[in-house]
Amino acid sequence: MIQEDWLELKAAMEERGLLAGEIPDFDAEVCEHLAKTNRISAAETLEWLAGVFKILPFVPSRTSCTSRAEAIFRKLAMPCEKEQEKWMPLGTLGPLLICAHYNPAATSRWNIPEEFIVPVLVPRQAYDAYVKDINERLAFKPLDRTEAIVIRRPLPRGDTLERVLAWLLDEYPFDDENIREKLEREGAQIQAAAPTDTQALRNLPRGLGLAIYYLATGEPCFNAECAPRQTMFPETLLEKHTVYPLFCGTKVVHLLSRDKNSFAFEDEWLSSGNPAYDFRAVLADREAIVGAINRERSRSAAQTQAKVETELIHSDVANLVEIDIQDVARINPSSINTTPEQVIHWVLYRAITGRASDLHVEKYFNTARFRARIDGELKVIHSCPEEQLPRFISLIKNYSNMGQRRQDAQDARFSLMLGNRRVDCRVSAIPCRRDLQKLTIRFLDKQDGIKKLSELRLSPRQAAVIAEAMGRDQGLILVTGPTGSGKTTTLYALLNSINSDNINIHTIEDPIEYEIEGMNQTQTDPHNGIHFAEGLRRLLRADPDVILIGECRDAETANAAVNAALTGHLVLTTLHANDCLRAVSRLISMGIPPYLLADALAMSQAQRLVRRLCTYCRKPMLITPEIRKICQENLIEIPPDVQSVNTKNGCPECGESGYSGRIALMEMCPMDSELSDLIALNAPQSKMRRLAVQKGVLTLYQEGLKQVLAGETSMEEINCLSYTSLGGGDEEEEPAPQLKSVA
Repeated sequence: MIQEDWLELKAAMEERGLLAGEIPDFDAEVCEHLAKTNRISAAETLEWLAGVFKILPFVPSRTSCTSRAEAIFRKLAMPCEKEQEKWMPLGTLGPLLICAHYNPAATSRWNIPEEFIVPVLVPRQAYDAYVKDINERLAFKPLDRTEAIVIRRPLPRGDTLERVLAWLLDEYPFDDENIREKLEREGAQIQAAAPTDTQALRNLPRGLGLAIYYLATGEPCFNAECAPRQTMFPETLLEKHTVYPLFCGTKVVHLLSRDKNSFAFEDEWLSSGNPAYDFRAVLADREAIVGAINRERSRSAAQTQAKVETELIHSDVANLVEIDIQDVARINPSSINTTPEQVIHWVLYRAITGRASDLHVEKYFNTARFRARIDGELKVIHSCPEEQLPRFISLIKNYSNMGQRRQDAQDARFSLMLGNRRVDCRVSAIPCRRDLQKLTIRFLDKQDGIKKLSELRLSPRQAAVIAEAMGRDQGLILVTGPTGSGKTTTLYALLNSINSDNINIHTIEDPIEYEIEGMNQTQTDPHNGIHFAEGLRRLLRADPDVILIGECRDAETANAAVNAALTGHLVLTTLHANDCLRAVSRLISMGIPPYLLADALAMSQAQRLVRRLCTYCRKPMLITPEIRKICQENLIEIPPDVQSVNTKNGCPECGESGYSGRIALMEMCPMDSELSDLIALNAPQSKMRRLAVQKGVLTLYQEGLKQVLAGETSMEEINCLSYTSLGGGDEEEEPAPQLKSVA
């Protein structure tokens, strides 16, 4: 009778698309359970099957795999039988591949060793979407691996973390020897660590520690960057305990967590009168969990249309505004019942969660308009009748302790608290026509703004140039670019790379954008006679080893910076110039003697920010003859294995723009004796550029072409950098290579 029940249920579930393929024999107890639950829903079936096969259940929000997952999939996979339903890639866990299937008993894995796969169970509809996505990618570019990867020795599961890492280095097809050497060095930090020692894994690079733990123990791990959307738990509770739901079933909740237990979260959830669940921890990186919570906030801020009446909440700390996330997410800014305070809260919340760098509050025809700069582009996020504009300006001025006179140009700042996240806001008020003012708010988020040098995605050449420049005991390092090009972020990353107890780092800035422990930071104060030049002269009496000057704005500051670099200090500063070599002529035009600049200058760098293509909706496109011609004329070699570039498409993840985030293009020119001699002679730009090209310096446009070939950005994004092409040489000498742009 039990076997008949099982066969009947199997047929019914296959008709409903819930289960198919080869099913292993179940024991009598499982068959009886199946017979009793003949009418369960798709979600319950997913939850039950995941429990039977001891596999993670997953209901994805996206219908395509990430670009990194596709890259690892192409590295590991090879073609196999088309009639078999194969496990489909959706994400990565370090070097491992997260693969999905609706049938947990399926065995076809594209000839990828099962040790390199983290399996998850998804609904049939989601699986079909992944199949369609992968088939489209393979139709455009088939797999090129011809031989399957063979595991030579078994995985030492249960052994020490060091031996598991050694096994991975021996068996995994790492392409880059630099990565292999780096992982070998990292392995020295986990020698003899037990397989369950999660603390030792935190010393490893992001993602690798989880992969090693999964290989060593087999316990569930996941990449929080691939986590689905959730509406079950409040973001404040998730943020407090640094957890995020991976799957919410009828009885079981799989919870992404940095620790193997989530008792504190469970206790607070139950103490609020919420229903009880079987909470099961799934290990994930803390930073990725925080990122998933912030992404969920951004979605809820963009989609909410509910209304609620709340009052502005002030903390006891001066210039600190606290925003209640749960309340502000329900505000409808277009409702006539919404107060100006609530509108300001909603706009600030929407801008910050939308990754805006600036917010503009201004009059536009007969409306008050709020525009946020997201990924370098201004977007209107709210508008309302112009009668409310004075009230909005007055409120923001109150937050930052500004005077209410409309004729004054003022600068001030205040801080926002969104849950546990603190964001500094720098406010600038500028008088406009008709006795109105425009406010510009710059958001300084320490969580995202202060980068490590490893997060700047430097090429091996760029990393070597920076290491050599920052390793000097004296010299001048220039970072040039327009406002908003990430100069300050780069400078802080450079300082972070050498910030230690045995180095005295002192900065003078206007204003101090990020407070960093271990560095002495001074704010310019014209009322007390502390400007850049005078402040630098005073800093020299404080025995500094490294000095950061916020900006060389005038001849006096430039002279002070050069003199400091010549007297035993490493000086970092910014300058407004079109490229790295034009910074030299800019300093000379400010009155710096060429021979002094030649002795002081260690490195000149120009940078720009361009938008990164969305990793979920970017589409490949064959390299056209025009692109090949452009690369050839710009001396950029196309790798033999690169046959396509990516173009923008648009999806809900990127707001249909096709771009998400930005990347920095850096034109780095280290100074050596030959370039210094040309600077001392005040040689023409053409001579210096010709020599720099011979030494391997790439222009901003060339760096942009390399990012296009890497699939990170598009040709449209780098067209604006065409003016960085090289000019012609002198008539008496051999002409310099001509770099032509798309335009």
